[in-house]
Amino acid sequence: MPNFLVIARREYLERIRTKSFIVVTLLFPILMVGILVGPNLMLARESGQTKHYLVVASNARTGEALRDELKSAAEKPDSETSAIKNVPNALPKLNLVVDVSTDTSEAHRAALIENVKQKQLDGVIFSSDDDLAARKVVFYSGDISSVSAQSVVRRGIADGVRRDLLMNKGLSQPDIDNVIKSVETESRSPSGGNPVTVFFTVLSLVMMMFASVLFHGLSVMRAILEEKTSRVMEVMLACARPIEMMTGKILGVGAVGLTQIGIWAATGILFGSFGILSAGLDLKEILSPKLMLSFGLFFLLGYALYSTLCAAIGAIVNSEQETQQLQLPVMLPLIISAVLMPNAIHQGPNSSVAFWASLFPLTAPLHMFLRIAIQTPPMWQVLLSIGLMIATTIVLAQLCARIYRVGILMYGKRPTLPEILKWIKYA
Repeated sequence: MPNFLVIARREYLERIRTKSFIVVTLLFPILMVGILVGPNLMLARESGQTKHYLVVASNARTGEALRDELKSAAEKPDSETSAIKNVPNALPKLNLVVDVSTDTSEAHRAALIENVKQKQLDGVIFSSDDDLAARKVVFYSGDISSVSAQSVVRRGIADGVRRDLLMNKGLSQPDIDNVIKSVETESRSPSGGNPVTVFFTVLSLVMMMFASVLFHGLSVMRAILEEKTSRVMEVMLACARPIEMMTGKILGVGAVGLTQIGIWAATGILFGSFGILSAGLDLKEILSPKLMLSFGLFFLLGYALYSTLCAAIGAIVNSEQETQQLQLPVMLPLIISAVLMPNAIHQGPNSSVAFWASLFPLTAPLHMFLRIAIQTPPMWQVLLSIGLMIATTIVLAQLCARIYRVGILMYGKRPTLPEILKWIKYA
């Protein structure tokens, strides 16, 4: 077996057996389940509660219209909590007890507000003639953090005020019901599925790629530094060339990264198939083979590019402190790429920012994958981006291999830039 494969095998087996690898690999799916399922559990707990509201109106008809619409809104699916409406056995509806009062005096208002403060009422809605004329209905609530209750009240008030205004115009109840009946809008992306769900899935994959390239690239740097400071390098050089050592470490740590991502992807698809993470959506349809293939390809290209630079830095430095000082300049293009992503998303995948960032080799891994995932660009742009990244990686690998060849045996003070240029020239 070639020396670089022996080194890669050692790096791989050594790292997947560590406690940190096991903990991070298991912790990430648990964290994602908590983030995605937690809000639904909070809404479920909130949905089973009974809320007692009081509607204060200038006349009984207006108050009754608002009361009826509030109760109707509580029984309808809430578009603002639609993350749970596709789940089988949907959450129980919000229970509302709504009373009506026609006392609009300031003294009564003050007393009711005090009742809300003392939690004798969950909320009071003031809809006097003056309030309706100003198109401003005031809602006092003792629990402003109740998402579903706040949403129900807003929808109920809006529909109730519309109903009252239409009744004043002389429309019949069937006509009013037909006018204010909500229109259901279903969004779909050209590739299929809900655009919001597809967007957040793609964004999660991009951030996963960013974190993986950053983490595993720095792992290469620290692995070289550890062996250099422990003088293991001197023993290894007796049976392997420097270029074989650098290649083996990059391949070994990269295989660890692919293993970790593969476990996360399989866990996500498994959970998604049971509706645990996706609220009834099938993640196997969203995570298409093209998307996953693109993810693996650009992860490998980005990792190869940045791990090569990190290997050179690991050969140059002599301590963990020096590593921390030099790792920021190396990873800065990757960080800038993540900072530019919101701009590229806002302006569209074909904007000038997204176009040039997807072609520049140091920012291309994230941005070209983002463009492919949202709206596939012309094939010549994809091939050009891949070609530029491969060419840049080859050139950097040759330069970094020369630095690595000399730097792994250099101890003492950190070399200056002129000295590093001499290594590149004479190595």
